Amino acid sequence: MSNTNTLTIEQVISAVRQIPSLSVLVMEILASFDKKDVNFTDLVRKIGRDQGLTARVLQVANSPFYGNSGKIGSIKGAVVVLGFHNVRSLVAAAGLINQFPVPEVPSNFDRMSFWHHNIGVAVCAHHLAKASGRDEGLAFTAGLLHDVGKLVLDAYFNKNFAAVLARCAADDVTMVMAERAELGLDHAQIGYELTRRWRFPVPIQKAIRDHHNPEYEPNALTDLVHVANVLSHMLDFDDRNSDLMPSLSVAAWTRLDMDHDILPMQMAEIERQYASMKLLVPE
Repeated sequence: MSNTNTLTIEQVISAVRQIPSLSVLVMEILASFDKKDVNFTDLVRKIGRDQGLTARVLQVANSPFYGNSGKIGSIKGAVVVLGFHNVRSLVAAAGLINQFPVPEVPSNFDRMSFWHHNIGVAVCAHHLAKASGRDEGLAFTAGLLHDVGKLVLDAYFNKNFAAVLARCAADDVTMVMAERAELGLDHAQIGYELTRRWRFPVPIQKAIRDHHNPEYEPNALTDLVHVANVLSHMLDFDDRNSDLMPSLSVAAWTRLDMDHDILPMQMAEIERQYASMKLLVPE
């Protein structure tokens, strides 16, 4: 008997075409991660014009985790206190979180849990990149979006995804294993198709596609996201995430060629940044 949950890549691409394009501002912010000659003043001015994004970023900037409770009243002020790169990361995350429609049929997929995990991976990837001398902005964005294919499944293939979640629970397997068994493809492939449509930098596309299989086409950004994903699980950055911890690729870890003593020294800052950034996720 054939599996009625199986999806084709053509069905996935058709669904991806239905997803609204990101706002011009968010696209410009994400594109700036890959540029060396960013006009910071111009970008800060544009962010300040978006009242919704500004309000959410200021909520985080004024959180107790940064010690600025109630003191920051503008994006410009947030940049002065937190630095442009941190504010840019906050805006990117805030702009992506509400991009996907909620399915008409109630779902067992916990979106708050999903975003907590993805923010955790983004923060870990950022600090791994910093510790290994690689692009921190690209690492943050790739980490934030590494599981975005799950949102496509939840929003557009609700019944198929329900079968995946049921198999995860019944067989005690990872999400990606259940997806491949039920659907014939996985969220990493779907995320790749989405970020291709959104014309993200190719290294981000490939990091999303290969974060569960960093040996497919080894590169530094993929290795960063792969290791960050495992680290986020180890740190239990989402205590409601029912997915099992993925196996660490020793080869990916070795290729990063990091000083092993640096990461433990950054752990307090990683946890502080995660605790503040997850305030972006609506309760």
